[in-house]
Amino acid sequence: MGLNVIREDSVRSLRLKSLGIDPPKDWGDVEQVRAVKRQEIGVVCTATISTGIDVELSTGTEHFSLQTHDQTNIDSMFTAVTLGAKQYPYHSDGNQCVMYSAADIVALYVAYKSFVTQQTTYCNFLNIWLKRETDAEAVAAIRYGSELPEDLAAEMKAILTQAAAQIQAIIEKMKQ
Repeated sequence: MGLNVIREDSVRSLRLKSLGIDPPKDWGDVEQVRAVKRQEIGVVCTATISTGIDVELSTGTEHFSLQTHDQTNIDSMFTAVTLGAKQYPYHSDGNQCVMYSAADIVALYVAYKSFVTQQTTYCNFLNIWLKRETDAEAVAAIRYGSELPEDLAAEMKAILTQAAAQIQAIIEKMKQ
């Protein structure tokens, strides 16, 4: 085993350990690498979602974290709006709680649902890609942020288009 291979494996292992993931014992074993890459992709997807989104509201652009409890709070506010609330209290990251209008809550909900759906769908398609690869090096090269193969990218685009249409249908129904 050459020095460059040992160094590359060490760098990959350190990066995984920084994410709290034990690296594979054998980087040449495709099943070990695949299992670790699934974990890595899941951890990075969760972190990406939790970091949150910037949303353009009537008051300007505000940042909202999307940890699990944040998502639950946004869902609850959206439910209140669907039941007739005209305003609801909440806060963007690091800011004081204020009353958000129903329109702003809908904008936040649509942005959050669209972002989470995009990230989780992308994560799912990365896992499909991992599953079909048979070479350990090819599997090891797949990372969160990698461009999907053309067929998977097309499938993902179709699903996200359908998901966006469903969100829009909900919004249109609320206007009735």
